[in-house]
Amino acid sequence: MVLLPVITYFYGVEVAVPVSTIAQLVSNLSRVGMGWKQINWKAAGQFLLLAVPFTALGALGFAKFPKGPMTIILCVFLIVFAILKLRGKMTLPHKPATMIVGGGVTGLINGLLGISGPLSSAVFLSLDLAPVSYIASEATAASVMHIVKAMVYGKLNLMSGNILLSGLMIGAAMMLGNFIAMRCIRNVNRKRYQKIVAGVMIAVSLWLIVSNIH
Repeated sequence: MVLLPVITYFYGVEVAVPVSTIAQLVSNLSRVGMGWKQINWKAAGQFLLLAVPFTALGALGFAKFPKGPMTIILCVFLIVFAILKLRGKMTLPHKPATMIVGGGVTGLINGLLGISGPLSSAVFLSLDLAPVSYIASEATAASVMHIVKAMVYGKLNLMSGNILLSGLMIGAAMMLGNFIAMRCIRNVNRKRYQKIVAGVMIAVSLWLIVSNIH
């Protein structure tokens, strides 16, 4: 969730989105491997039903739509959701429709803005999974979306050797963080972990809003 703002600071948004796509693909694949046995394949499959085509559609519109205003609108909704989640006043329904529709919306936003972490977090939180299962299941869906984005960006000539190399290097560095984090969260209380995710969602959304205003 914090990767894109950091990369944008150094590269600018036009380069940051393709770079972060490669980095996140590498990072998410490592999380898939580390939590393989606890992946909720049914939920990931439901999520990807609409996520795959809408990710491709969003990626096609990446170069055409104003990213600043869209990012701010998205972040405001995410902050409201996270606050209500923390107060226990809002929970997405635990049913297939949540995963399918949520996947479509996430895919579209992911392709357009390169932001999927906060939104997919909100969708997967509805499953009330244990921390490792939550991380691995979301990472499985995210990996597929990043592969789709990378293919579309390549067709649009938005990928280059330098972008690919930068993404691979950042992704390799992130793998070390994944290795450490997956061992730290195994015994974390499920409800406490969900509160941490919601808190990070608010912080990152505020950061993105401030970045786009300036």
